[in-house]
Amino acid sequence: MNFKSGFNRLFLVLAFGWAIFCAVLYPLGHQWGEQRGALAQYRKDVKNCDQLVVERPGWALTNDCYHAAMDNFQSRSQFYSFKNFWIFPVSFWRLFVPLIVLPPLLVYGLAVLAVWIWHGFKPRVSGTDQELP
Repeated sequence: MNFKSGFNRLFLVLAFGWAIFCAVLYPLGHQWGEQRGALAQYRKDVKNCDQLVVERPGWALTNDCYHAAMDNFQSRSQFYSFKNFWIFPVSFWRLFVPLIVLPPLLVYGLAVLAVWIWHGFKPRVSGTDQELP
């Protein structure tokens, strides 16, 4: 068995999975969570508008209330869209790219260090140290 080759392949698969998680799955999860929050806020705003209709029948600004609730919902949903996640400024990417790259490199470095330390405890096998029969 070739542990080094297997470990390197496992590392590449896990590093690729980490990059996919950070670049695709996390932004999508964040988007869905914020859109659920925007929908909950929209429902609350519509209930407030309904309350205005009940309390003040014939109030002229009722349609503006519903329109403002819809505008707030649309702008909040659009702000947290997946497309807008990738439009962040360069300062954001200076933080985000190292979060993708550094953890796998740190894990790989720690594994290499552990193997190096482990090999230090193994006895050396050389041709001169062995007894001849």
